[in-house]
Amino acid sequence: MGLAVSELELPPEDSLGGLIPRFDLTERLVHWLTALFMFTCIATALPLYIPPFAQLIGRRELLVVIHVYSGILLVVPTLAGVASKRWGSQLRDDLKKINRWDGEDSMWFKSWGRDPLLLPGKFNAGQKANSAFIAGAILVMLMTGVVMHWFGPFPVSWRTGATFIHDLLAYMIVVVIVGHIGYAIRYPATIRAIVSGKVSRRWASEHAPAWVGELDRSDQN
Repeated sequence: MGLAVSELELPPEDSLGGLIPRFDLTERLVHWLTALFMFTCIATALPLYIPPFAQLIGRRELLVVIHVYSGILLVVPTLAGVASKRWGSQLRDDLKKINRWDGEDSMWFKSWGRDPLLLPGKFNAGQKANSAFIAGAILVMLMTGVVMHWFGPFPVSWRTGATFIHDLLAYMIVVVIVGHIGYAIRYPATIRAIVSGKVSRRWASEHAPAWVGELDRSDQN
């Protein structure tokens, strides 16, 4: 997009609270490696489905290989991070938070995050839903991609169904990713969090007050 993080209008820091850690190095590496493989999948899919791109780039077989193995690698960063006993503890804790739904999340969906009485935790319902969709979509894309690429053992009906689901889900993923990037541009603090791992206490108190409360209680103990 041509924007460096330093060029974004980041919110000023809370002079009293300063910065607090949000994502550790493992989580940031998992995010950016997954993003790299996802964008590689999208970039290599364009010439496979859009004739003008195919004519411009050529080398279809090479693009297919890159596309397939980038898709397989999509699951590797998360699996490696979760499996690491030493480096993956915060990633595992955050995945538990993302998979835990409560009444606060229902309120978030009813008001689309605009209810002033909301007290979101580290992740609001929108972020949880986005993460759940991407995780599920990656698994479905992986399974349907296997049927499409290594089609020998599968009946024609499976291959036809896999192709339909794979293509439809690909469009949905692009829409969700565009929305994800748009949200990040709208709230630059989220970009700083996934780049540096930290956010201002003031931002966290506004957007994730229940999480800040958890941190404060943890510090007191």
